[in-house]
Amino acid sequence: MSLRKRLETEIYDFANENDLEITQLDLLYAGPTMRTRHTLVLGFTDVGLFTFQFKLGEAVMHFLAKEQLRRIEMERKTLVYKLKIQALAENGSLEEGNYLVSKSVIGRKWHKDTVKRLLSNTNSGWFEGGNEN
Repeated sequence: MSLRKRLETEIYDFANENDLEITQLDLLYAGPTMRTRHTLVLGFTDVGLFTFQFKLGEAVMHFLAKEQLRRIEMERKTLVYKLKIQALAENGSLEEGNYLVSKSVIGRKWHKDTVKRLLSNTNSGWFEGGNEN
């Protein structure tokens, strides 16, 4: 089974177990540094953001509901894009995650498609109701 299919299956299984209905799913590689920009896969859905962190071949999944998400920005840099995601923490404070995103990943057309979509939709309602501009 391909990486994409494995991640999609895990996301849809989580959604079914938690009574969430996903109608849109876009995956994207990201990471905190240039060397590690392919260590995370972010899953943008209409119910929230799924994050997969890879450790020793295993993917650890985290989920942020759309109500927690406040802002998503994608900024063009020379070699990569800079992705900023602001979300509310459990204590109510605003936290920001910064990631580097490759412009393309060989053999992963879905990555490039999501990059294009993020660039065209930055701060325009990815998470309807949860995203404050």
